[in-house]
Amino acid sequence: MSPIPRSNGSRKVLRLPQELKDDHVEHLGAAILASGGMFVEKHVTEKHAKREVTEIDAFGTSWRDGKPYRVLIEAKSGKWDNADVFAVLGKKMYLDADAAVLVHTMKHIPEEREALLANLEDKGLSVIAVNNDDASVPDFVASLCREDDEVVRNRMKMIHSLQAWRYSFWTERALLRHLIHDAKCLGDRVPSLGTARELVDRLDECFFLSDPLGQARRLYDFHFAHRRLTKDMIEERRQQAPGEDLSGCSHKRAFKECVYNGKLPGVQASMYLQHRARCLLLKIAVDWIIMKSAADRRPGFKLKELRVPPSFRAFTEQVAGEPDHVRLPQLWHAYIFGWGGFIVNSRDEQEYELLGLEAGLRPEQVQAGLLAFDKLFPLDDGGWHHEQDGKTGLTLLKMVPNVFRGLGVQRRRWI
Repeated sequence: MSPIPRSNGSRKVLRLPQELKDDHVEHLGAAILASGGMFVEKHVTEKHAKREVTEIDAFGTSWRDGKPYRVLIEAKSGKWDNADVFAVLGKKMYLDADAAVLVHTMKHIPEEREALLANLEDKGLSVIAVNNDDASVPDFVASLCREDDEVVRNRMKMIHSLQAWRYSFWTERALLRHLIHDAKCLGDRVPSLGTARELVDRLDECFFLSDPLGQARRLYDFHFAHRRLTKDMIEERRQQAPGEDLSGCSHKRAFKECVYNGKLPGVQASMYLQHRARCLLLKIAVDWIIMKSAADRRPGFKLKELRVPPSFRAFTEQVAGEPDHVRLPQLWHAYIFGWGGFIVNSRDEQEYELLGLEAGLRPEQVQAGLLAFDKLFPLDDGGWHHEQDGKTGLTLLKMVPNVFRGLGVQRRRWI
């Protein structure tokens, strides 16, 4: 990765470390899937009786030829042995993944382990070592994600997908750590922090439910019942735990400090989680639409369909009515977390083109897809996008954490 040039004057430059260590390898694994055009779920934990059973580093889903295609990523930043290899295969079978990859940092693999890996290739297991200078990475990503070679190369070369997604997933992990910290310190005074923690649990639970109907039951009504989660958190913090950031602030000022000026990491995490839930609801809807299309003539499916909550049934019908709906989850995930949730008005055609390269859509399809939120997640106070004054020349998606906007700015600087 090339160094970032210094800016002129007093403007600050966002500088990010280049080395890969610890959980950075996990972020790289997730970025591989995102660069391959997949919808990525990362750092997902399964619990029973409040005890952790298993953790999934990264999992990608795309929809090809009317059915889902799934890839599991396991990241190892230190040593690993045969038991870890078979653990990855076990997770692959448990999650019904089509392929699995072990991403690692070991420089030398013992010959006997190399022989084992060779024998397991027909089981759908691949192994890749971290090497930023490896020119074969785009080919590997394209093959793994079943994406066009040239498209993947253009994503990595023209819009810096692998690099940008690494930092995006790193940011997600950091925000969740802040949320956990705030919940431990302030949970007794700020009830909405507990609601945000429950939303994390529900997102994780949805991942391990194989049926979209079960996923919808766990997430859909909960999300819409707590549409004001971030606003409630800001007000609770202002009244009961203002700290230095919100001390003496009015309701309007506190909202501005958090939403526009990026105050309070816990609030930023709440904004992130709500958008992540919306993206996951799009993914669940696409899964249900594809399952329904494949099973319409299957005996007993009509009875199962009757168990779908009417509100979610209406939601999926709206999603199905959107053009290119199978790409909506990737588009919105990329738009918010990969591009900062904004469009530069003076070059909007180029913005749509670059977003289309990321999500596998034409510019006009991107433009249409970005209007979908207003229909699928209606707001009481107007639409999801608003155009800022002439000083910035941006059209912004509401409630996107400032740190993701900053990453979107940095990505455009790279380009």
